[in-house]
Amino acid sequence: MPRKDLIRTNEFPYHVTARCHNKEWFELPLSIVWKLAEYSLKEAHEMFPIELINFVLMSNHYHMILITPEANLDKFMREFNRRLTLRIHRYAGTVNQVFGGRYKWCVISANNYFMNCYRYVYQNPIRAGIVKRCEDYPYSTLRFIIKGKQFSIPIYDRYGFKDEWGLAWLNEKVELPNCFR
Repeated sequence: MPRKDLIRTNEFPYHVTARCHNKEWFELPLSIVWKLAEYSLKEAHEMFPIELINFVLMSNHYHMILITPEANLDKFMREFNRRLTLRIHRYAGTVNQVFGGRYKWCVISANNYFMNCYRYVYQNPIRAGIVKRCEDYPYSTLRFIIKGKQFSIPIYDRYGFKDEWGLAWLNEKVELPNCFR
């Protein structure tokens, strides 16, 4: 099946995900992969600036929502995945590919769809049975937002969920966005 042509936009956010080769887990503890991902995001962002809305790292994949002010998702993602792969190989002493293929992306052009994607990204650890609430997962930008801590690059959070109502909404079940089915 041919890959779909990238829709270049600086107007709408993208939901992006990439999965490890053969759905295997990362070769390193997630705490280390998280730090490597932070460094890789920072360096890729310095070369190809983005507006990161959220990011969640799972045992064998990641999700993020971002805006590319220069409409260059492909360049940013190539640089981010390249740097993350090189770092994982260096720390784990491995070779070959980390990710099972190219990243998947979807343009989010409607506000209600954005809200569902936003929740979907943060709810990944709940669906995996790792935590009961989004805010309890340590490998997510949500913890930086809630605690007011600085991430390696600015987080352009549109909601700033810190109160009980906002976190309750964030934890309401939402289904997989249509574009990845």
